[in-house]
Amino acid sequence: MSMIEVKNLKKSFGGDIVLDGIDFRVEKGQTVSVIGPSGAGKSTMLRCLINLETADGGDICISGNYLMKDGHYVSDKQRRAVCARMGMVFQNFHLFPHLSVLKNLMLAPVNAKKLTHEEAHQKADALLKKVGLDGKQKAMPSELSGGQKQRVAIARALMMEPDLLLFDEPTSALDPQLTGEVLAVIQELARENMTMIVVTHEMGFAKGVSDKILFMGDHRIIEEGTPDEIFNHPKDARITEFVSKIL
Repeated sequence: MSMIEVKNLKKSFGGDIVLDGIDFRVEKGQTVSVIGPSGAGKSTMLRCLINLETADGGDICISGNYLMKDGHYVSDKQRRAVCARMGMVFQNFHLFPHLSVLKNLMLAPVNAKKLTHEEAHQKADALLKKVGLDGKQKAMPSELSGGQKQRVAIARALMMEPDLLLFDEPTSALDPQLTGEVLAVIQELARENMTMIVVTHEMGFAKGVSDKILFMGDHRIIEEGTPDEIFNHPKDARITEFVSKIL
């Protein structure tokens, strides 16, 4: 059973098609990078997977549980259960500015998973150490660099013990100096076989870390394959053109 199975996923905004029949699978433990030009529908696809956007048609199945089947969504209760297995890290961090780093991490596990404050505190300390931010528990988001904020956001997502992590261009708001520290955390998660989908413009990361790459263009997946297949032996000329401009 695949961790994610998407079939014929469709989405339009008004009369503009954004996703035109998306099909792909992600297996447990895989890191899948999604690349392609701006406007191809990459971020919208991710948001549909975790129910932040409402798709117009198709199937979305997460660990054998449908979020959407034949264009029809399951009940709200079932949707919440499916989405609870996933975490998402956004371009712009989405930290609560009025809460300390520690409180940002503890809020959801205490309220949603009913962890005690002591349990959540211990878990937060361990995850902040994991992402290289031990000692920043009392810091406010405004006191952190962009790279530090994004690492806090990753730790916050991991607090909920997701089966699957979605990253929507996690380094696009960072300058090059800070990009590396965030990618290093994601690389470590890949080594630990966390199942991840990463929408990214970092071609070196996609090439070096991914098990599979999806190339999106014209609102659909044009080609999928290993990094070697996509970067070195693509079948579609649009991929060759895109990669030559980026690399």
